[in-house]
Amino acid sequence: MQLIKSILLFTFFIPFLALGQFGPKKKVLQSKIDTLGMTIDNQQFELNYLKMRDSVASADLKRLSNELKDLKQYTIDLNTNIEKLRLENENFSKDNSKLKMQYDELLKKVEIHQILIRNVIGGDSLELFEKQIEEEITPKSTNVESSKNFKVFATEFISIIKKEGEAGLAAYLDNDKSFYYLSKPGFITSVAEIKDVNELTEEIPWRAGFEAFKKSKFSFIEGEKPEINCDMADFYNKKGCYGGIEQDFNKVSKALLGLKEFSPDEDTKLDSQIEGIKKSESSVVAFIYSTDGNLGFYFIKVEGIWQLYCLEIEDPCSA
Repeated sequence: MQLIKSILLFTFFIPFLALGQFGPKKKVLQSKIDTLGMTIDNQQFELNYLKMRDSVASADLKRLSNELKDLKQYTIDLNTNIEKLRLENENFSKDNSKLKMQYDELLKKVEIHQILIRNVIGGDSLELFEKQIEEEITPKSTNVESSKNFKVFATEFISIIKKEGEAGLAAYLDNDKSFYYLSKPGFITSVAEIKDVNELTEEIPWRAGFEAFKKSKFSFIEGEKPEINCDMADFYNKKGCYGGIEQDFNKVSKALLGLKEFSPDEDTKLDSQIEGIKKSESSVVAFIYSTDGNLGFYFIKVEGIWQLYCLEIEDPCSA
């Protein structure tokens, strides 16, 4: 009987023992399950957020792609317009050139009419001033061809005469081996026709000027001739060695006329050649002038060959 009671008592306490052993573990497991559920929910939220962002990014990429296509088309249209404007500009330039030619022709006609009116009012006949009309409307030749490659020639010329001195000039003389030499120690310019370059060795102004020229560090520049200004410390409006096209050269004949005016009773051997000199001076087309040494060289071009026509040395503002 006691055994039966013990069995019944043990059977009654077994469930409580089981609850005491497994109850806490179930709570822990449930808590972990709940945590995992929350984690899954958060991850699902993040996945949905990422999908939304991808969707927005995809829309932005499509928008940017469309904008790039628009920009590409805009660039193509812009280049097309630029090319169109370039062609229009070329056409405008051609039209302007034609108009300029028409203007020049009309200007010549106006000049002719002015000459006609002036001479008719003066009482001259057409026959008397037809030649005058031709002379006045015909532009003086600037000999543009002579200016080509002048810098190459000038650089070579300067290098040779600096190296060889007077002897270097011989290669640039005409068949007569002569040229005019102008020396201006004061307000009167003396004139001489040099037939032998060795004569220059006796010229003190030339020797002094040439020595300064040889020591000059200036490089040759194509440009207008320096102008003498006695009010400036350096006597020139700019310093350097310049060269280019010479306009209306008349230094030799002008110097001869000045000497004649200064000493009317004194004859020089060049007086009888004044008319010939005036004519030959019109052939002078280029110059080289250096402020170091105050030297000027004037050239003509015969059959494509540069020749020295006149050598000038002066003492600026000495008188």
